[in-house]
Amino acid sequence: MNLSVEWLWGFLLVFTRAGAMISLAPVFGSRTVPVSIKVAFSAVIALGLSPIVQSSVGAPPADFIPLALRIASEALTGLVMGFAVNTIVSAAMIAGEILDIKMGFNAIQILNPISSVPTAILAQFHYMLSMVLFAMIDGHHLLLIGLARSYEVSHTVLSTSALAQANLSVIGAMAAETLMLAIQIAAPAGGVLLVVDAAMAAVARAVPQAPVWLLSMPAKIAIGFIALAASLPTLVWAVMRMSDISKRFLESLMRLWG
Repeated sequence: MNLSVEWLWGFLLVFTRAGAMISLAPVFGSRTVPVSIKVAFSAVIALGLSPIVQSSVGAPPADFIPLALRIASEALTGLVMGFAVNTIVSAAMIAGEILDIKMGFNAIQILNPISSVPTAILAQFHYMLSMVLFAMIDGHHLLLIGLARSYEVSHTVLSTSALAQANLSVIGAMAAETLMLAIQIAAPAGGVLLVVDAAMAAVARAVPQAPVWLLSMPAKIAIGFIALAASLPTLVWAVMRMSDISKRFLESLMRLWG
């Protein structure tokens, strides 16, 4: 292999963008994955892509400031890609948080080994299960394809106007779709729990002497788990929707940066 200056420059740019994306992306960016593995994986991706993107990235700038701006732009591009896809996949955790509130589990906080932040029981269950499903449908391949294709349209320093347009339009639409997806995931079991709450309120109204609210918690937990088990196939559909939203979001970003 001819280690020219152009090849080393392309390797550095791809390594920076890939490393930034992997640090925040689902599956790859887990806190349980050692940093050395992430660095090694970024280097392998850079070795594979640098000969392909060498013609599009061009020669390195002669001055220090343009060189530093280009490297910072690569890091920013990777961070935006990884954070956006991770936010979309987090719709499952948002749905779990909603169900935790309905079932009374929101007071029980457990340290999530993936994100290293306290989460409730069902939120952690939904997020970890969505990670498994995301990997099973090759969602991680989508990230790698998006990284490779990003060099076909984005090989210049990101402009302020492009970032502003992305923040106002594309990212806003992504957040709205993510929130709607979270509501759709939680809707089946959440609807059942809402009916249980209404039934308990009706019984308490009809028989004030009955300790309804003392019995409602175990009843809501039992019925909630049954409803959650029956609605798990919805999560498979939701993860496929997450992959579709991630793909459309990355394509929109590429068009803005292109």
